[in-house]
Amino acid sequence: MRRLDWLIRGGTVVTATGFRPADVAVAEGRVLALGEGLSMPAREVLDVDGAYVFPGFIDAHIHPVYVDDMGDSSLCAAHGGVTTVMHFVPVEPGESLPQVLRSFVDKGTEASVLDFALHGALFDPASQAEDIPAAVGQGVTSFKLFLSYAKLNRMTDDYQLMRTLDIIASAGGMAMVHAENGLAMEYLESKFRDEGRDPAATFEATRPGILEAEAMNRAAAMAQVAGCPLYLPHVSSHEGAAAVRRLRRTGHRLYAEACPHHLTLTQQAVLDLGAPAKIGPPLRNDRDRLALWRALGAGELDVIASDHAPKDKSPGDDFSEAAYGAAQTETMPVLIYDGGVATGWLTLPRMAQLMSENQARIFGIYPQKGTLEVGSDADLVVWDPAAQWTITHGTQHSNAPYTLYEGRHVLGRPVLVMQRGETVVREGELVGRTGQGRFLATKAGKVELAELQPKGGTWPQNWKG
Repeated sequence: MRRLDWLIRGGTVVTATGFRPADVAVAEGRVLALGEGLSMPAREVLDVDGAYVFPGFIDAHIHPVYVDDMGDSSLCAAHGGVTTVMHFVPVEPGESLPQVLRSFVDKGTEASVLDFALHGALFDPASQAEDIPAAVGQGVTSFKLFLSYAKLNRMTDDYQLMRTLDIIASAGGMAMVHAENGLAMEYLESKFRDEGRDPAATFEATRPGILEAEAMNRAAAMAQVAGCPLYLPHVSSHEGAAAVRRLRRTGHRLYAEACPHHLTLTQQAVLDLGAPAKIGPPLRNDRDRLALWRALGAGELDVIASDHAPKDKSPGDDFSEAAYGAAQTETMPVLIYDGGVATGWLTLPRMAQLMSENQARIFGIYPQKGTLEVGSDADLVVWDPAAQWTITHGTQHSNAPYTLYEGRHVLGRPVLVMQRGETVVREGELVGRTGQGRFLATKAGKVELAELQPKGGTWPQNWKG
């Protein structure tokens, strides 16, 4: 009889199609068998006593260029239960897209504890878009453009947006667009500043949800003309969620993402914390937050990802000059379980779908990643649904000097995180090593929207959808 590396017994396996009591047999880095009462010799047998066994979570939205690099980000993600990370690679004006991508593959291969994929983030598409076919040949098939951040010289105008979408479509890739109307927001910010209004108190008002929806409509219209699949990251408002719902009725391939901070925090955090809670798009209000939960449960948004962008900020910093972003990847899984499943917004299968399977399908790495089935990579998370604990900065592994969730009491946590059959984190301790992550080539934007819809499992009695 074949000897296993691992036999994980007594758990409840959760995938996008449902959940059931099942043991998981792991050999040579892959799932060998699933079923109740498996009896096979194994190097290590782990009795998990009713814990949930999820596919390893995938974080499709990480920025590894601030206080957490590719190694640090993967370490943070692993401690939360993430087993695959996807990094945005910024390509500054004057830089070559293929060269920068090669350097990030090298950095990740050297430093990452997790398998990783890359997105190209183009800050100067006028001179960089022609490199997109070469990048696709390197296994990078998703490319981000910005309709905001004009003062930071990142904003793409409509001419270059249309041109770049056309090039991406011809190369067989997928566009990712930060959809906010940058120039309108810059005007509002200048107006409020000139009126002497507090920049933190007016932050959300300078970036209203209707301007998010406007930019989504504009990007989607051009993507449809170009025949380019479109991914909208960090949908933050009820207007944005409604725009996604309306646009998808056209049949165009449009995917949409929500982030944990927009689901669990409001603009009150900006008033309380100041600069650390400055994020783009901004934290909003409960109407927006609840609209996002409803859209996720109903199948109108497809992905939950962190937008991990940790910066060295403190509450006393000048809010106007502070950078955008915060540490998110480590806290993301527990916030979604505690705030989504435990409160009735999501079923267990829908959580697995939003945080594992849909990312893998959208970026073309399914079923190697994103599910637990025979032959898939043995990427999994053993999750204790009864663990109660408190998030503090001291419990986190980011180099950011704060967490937005200080003192938040939460339910659930990972007790074992495994990648390709190798333990990465166990009982909160890092077991994996830097450099064990592998680069994943993607084939983004090929999956039909119907494959991303809710599939299985009963709704909890307290479902709020």
